[in-house]
Amino acid sequence: MKGWNSEKIVSNNELDRDLAWLQGFFWATLYNEGKEWKRNFHEIRQRDLMFFNLGDVRGKKILDVGCGGAEYLLTVGKMGAEYVGGQDLSGDRVKRGRKVLKKENIKGKLVIGDASKLDFPDNFFDCAFSSDFFEHISLEVKEKVISEVYRVLKPGGTFVIKTPNLSFLKIVIFLKRILSLLKLKSPFLYIPHTKDNPDNEHHGLTTHSELERLLEDNFFHTPEITYVPLVRKGLPKFVTKILFGKKTFTESIIITSRKAIFYSLW
Repeated sequence: MKGWNSEKIVSNNELDRDLAWLQGFFWATLYNEGKEWKRNFHEIRQRDLMFFNLGDVRGKKILDVGCGGAEYLLTVGKMGAEYVGGQDLSGDRVKRGRKVLKKENIKGKLVIGDASKLDFPDNFFDCAFSSDFFEHISLEVKEKVISEVYRVLKPGGTFVIKTPNLSFLKIVIFLKRILSLLKLKSPFLYIPHTKDNPDNEHHGLTTHSELERLLEDNFFHTPEITYVPLVRKGLPKFVTKILFGKKTFTESIIITSRKAIFYSLW
């Protein structure tokens, strides 16, 4: 299993979102202009863990909030989902996603639009998920999106969120700054796409606690956290075991909750 470095998974400003999604499968360093590529097994594992929390999707209706070009929905369709739905602001990516689903004969509907107002009926989907989308939206929008997901899910339906962990990133940048000082280098570092860097695309980075509160406030049942081992090149396995199960040292938040049944039906 290869180690992971936050500076190697995110795309630079010249790469679009499609290439950033592709980097979930491959490494591309910012220091060699993307000429050196390796499989990124760690990110693939995290995506698997998100999908595992959906359960058996065969014969079910599945929603992807912030679906992009339907890359994830293509996977869900191949796993046997009866119907897939997605919504995203990017018209170009949604149009490409529609072509992909049509080519693969996967039944569903992709909508161009704001996810805070989902264009799907009440109590329609069995499961919903959102991967690497919540870091792009404000707290106010998060509340609206979660409320909308609640509306379109069937009672008892499952909702899974995967997003970078703000608490972990704060530790990473702190340690990087200390290390830079020890090397007599500038401590003014940042993690790409986060606060104080040119694009600030990830302005909505969040924590486990914030998402747990938002879900519970919208009548989703007690959120469950899926922990991911902190795999790093040079990090001893015993340290990985010690840190496993601690929210702060889980680089990606993977959180699962279910829509209330009695509250929804009565």
